[in-house]
Amino acid sequence: MFADVVSTRRVLPPLAATLAVVGAAAVGACTPAFAPASRIENERIIAIIADPPEASPGQNVALTPIIASPTGTVEDGAGFSARWWRCPDADSDALGDFWECSVPSERLDLGVGVPYVDTVPTELFGPPPVPGEPLNAASASGKLLGALLGYWRVVGATMVAGERVVDSFKRVPVYLPFPLAQVDERLAAIDVHVDDNGALAQNANPVLTAVLVHEGSIDGPTVEAVKPGQTYFFEPLIDDASLQAFFSLQVDLKGLNLADPASLEALGVDELLTRFQRQQRCEIPTFNWYVTAGAVRREISLDEGIIARVYDARGINCPAVEGDVRTPETEFTAPAGDEDDPLPTDGVVHAWVVLRDGRGGSAVRAFDLPIAP
Repeated sequence: MFADVVSTRRVLPPLAATLAVVGAAAVGACTPAFAPASRIENERIIAIIADPPEASPGQNVALTPIIASPTGTVEDGAGFSARWWRCPDADSDALGDFWECSVPSERLDLGVGVPYVDTVPTELFGPPPVPGEPLNAASASGKLLGALLGYWRVVGATMVAGERVVDSFKRVPVYLPFPLAQVDERLAAIDVHVDDNGALAQNANPVLTAVLVHEGSIDGPTVEAVKPGQTYFFEPLIDDASLQAFFSLQVDLKGLNLADPASLEALGVDELLTRFQRQQRCEIPTFNWYVTAGAVRREISLDEGIIARVYDARGINCPAVEGDVRTPETEFTAPAGDEDDPLPTDGVVHAWVVLRDGRGGSAVRAFDLPIAP
């Protein structure tokens, strides 16, 4: 839901751009062979890490882009520069900021460098609520549903590496900094941001501890180098204690006009309560795999076994998994070293895995695989 979104564009001189368009028209009948999404052939933002991954009004959030390249992870200042931006405040609705500005030239420049520290506006949801007064008193900005469900605050990044420009953005969920029961006791029934004891619960980034490389099968011996054309399995290891159970709301928005703050302000608490249902959820890690050579069989994998391994032991009743339980490893075939599948020029396959918890938290692990003789 809160995944980073990336777009890429190449800066071309006017003549080269014209020739590129003409060339494309001349070979329009041909379908180009695109590299898989997991193949790193030029500089790319594979993730933006937010610390913390969710915030409250007035809180600081440090944003760090992870840049992968054919020669490994690129460091800020050495191989790229980063400029941060946001769309104007008017480009938002009751639930979040727009990631694509209505007028691109009106982007608001925030600064340069890594990490960028974003401060969530203190009055994002309007003046601070007064306990005992209707929640509408907290939503003068028209963000009532954002205050209840979590608001997507969007910060963009433009990375420049030579002539290559990559645009990306990060959605940071923002919640009220106190239990909703402090505003109206009836809202406690739909407050997803407190634990079973009524205390505030904030998401934290998951922790990747290692990636094991198994030769031949997932049960095969672990190795530190790979042989041309051979099969291996990447197995991510997680700090299980960093995974969290949480609550979400099943929401019925039928008949609501999210673009009309006035209509939302008119909703009473009783009406809101009929539209929301609090549900138990559990973080199920999702892994995105990237390599500079060779090929991974599954570019995305999931660790659904975490339910039995972690949450059952905690006594948490997670939603049931449908079908066979999916596992986190992915199969990797090392480059063969022939004309169609050459070995990397530096003799090393650079690889990354991005772990996402499905609600804004993320972690990245880079690992190198030398090519064995």
